[in-house]
Amino acid sequence: MDDHDVLARTLYGEAKANDIDDAKAIASVVMNRVGYKNWPDTAAKVCQQAWQFSCWNTNDPNRDRILNAHGPWFDACKAIAKDALAGGFYDPTRKSTHYHTRGVKPFWSKGRKPVYETAGHLYFNDIDTPAPETATEALNQMHPIGKSRTIQGATVAGVMAALGPVAGDIGKSLEQYAYLSEYIKWACAALAIIAAGYTAWARLSDRAKGVN
Repeated sequence: MDDHDVLARTLYGEAKANDIDDAKAIASVVMNRVGYKNWPDTAAKVCQQAWQFSCWNTNDPNRDRILNAHGPWFDACKAIAKDALAGGFYDPTRKSTHYHTRGVKPFWSKGRKPVYETAGHLYFNDIDTPAPETATEALNQMHPIGKSRTIQGATVAGVMAALGPVAGDIGKSLEQYAYLSEYIKWACAALAIIAAGYTAWARLSDRAKGVN
């Protein structure tokens, strides 16, 4: 597949269906990356760079869809790709190199304002995040494990497990609260168990949602 074919299929897989503005914006992002030295130097290489445009990921359901693309919308994507490669239209994204759907909040866009928006995506021209080198890096850019419910639950479980004996001993040292010592220990232990259960559930749930 050449630059035109790969770019057209990328637009077909990434852009919101039948949204010309979204497809043109994504085509602009691809061509902007081609123009920067820290990205590959052809549209095909940019589109198929590992873990960048998800429709090309081998485990993405969109991959079969783009490889078998056909119909009026694919014809429109081919026309947009042709114009983009020829420098035939204005870049509405103002030199953006990154975008994401409205349904996710990757760490690299935190605190940043999109310079362009479509019904399908938000576009950013001030991102300097390097391209990930592994699948784990790519996933962590989109869904940082440190901010996941798995880590939150594990943190609570760890704190409660450590706090129980300490709190109990403190209570025992205060004569007027000595009778509460065992209750405090058991309460903390119970919270630790609950948090551990939550951690296990969150881990399964996070993995199902694509959080590493």
